[in-house]
Amino acid sequence: MITFKQIKTTINKKLLSNFDIDVSSKSANEGFTRPSFKVELDNVRREGYLTQVEKSCTVRIFYFPADEIDNSVELLDVQEKLGDLFDLKFTVEDRHLGINEPNFDEIDGVLQFEFDLQFFDGRESGINIEDEINNGKDWYEKHPIELMGELDDEEGD
Repeated sequence: MITFKQIKTTINKKLLSNFDIDVSSKSANEGFTRPSFKVELDNVRREGYLTQVEKSCTVRIFYFPADEIDNSVELLDVQEKLGDLFDLKFTVEDRHLGINEPNFDEIDGVLQFEFDLQFFDGRESGINIEDEINNGKDWYEKHPIELMGELDDEEGD
C-alpha cells in the first residue's frame, strides 16, 4: 500500500534531484531560506471498501524565489520545470499515479503549484475473496431465496 508519507517523501526527493534548491519542512512563520520549496498535502482522504482502499489528496508545492521583488522570469522558469516534472503521471514505488487538475498560481511573489492524486490500493488481508464468493454461492444453494410474486392491486384500498 502507498502511504501519504511515501507520496510526500517521493515529491521531496524529486524536487531535490531536479533542482539544486532546499525543500523545507518548516512553517512560513518559522522562517526559511530563499530560494526554497515547501510541500504540503491537503484534502487527504481515505475511504475503505471490502477489497480495496481509495485514497486521494491535493499536493501543493510552494516555491519561494531567490529575489522577493524581481522574480517574474525566475518564477516562469521554475513553473515550466515543475510542469515537466509532474506532467501526466507521478511514480511512487512501483505505481504510476495519474495527476489531475494541475494548476499554477502566484500569490504575493510565491509560486504555488497544485495537483490532485487519486488511486486505489488493494487490501492486505488474509481473506481470499474468491473463497468468500464461493462460500456465498454454497450458502444460497442450501438456502434458496423465494422471489416475491406480483402484488395484487386490490380495488377499494
